[in-house]
Amino acid sequence: MTPESLQHCLDDIGWTPDILARRLECNVSLVEAWLSGEIEMPLKASAWLTTLAACHRAAEDGRPTSLKGKKPPF
Repeated sequence: MTPESLQHCLDDIGWTPDILARRLECNVSLVEAWLSGEIEMPLKASAWLTTLAACHRAAEDGRPTSLKGKKPPF
């Protein structure tokens, strides 16, 4: 996964590098190294994050928009 693809996935999910590090139980410096292109993200982690980002994009596409700005009737 390229650093750009990794950042795109994080943006789609709404995560920071720190959140990804916590989810993967690794040090944030490892995620930062992936983002800088210093080292390559492992394939299994890349596949997991890509799948998660795709799920988030699909869910966002189906998000109801009819509730925008609505307030309770009381």
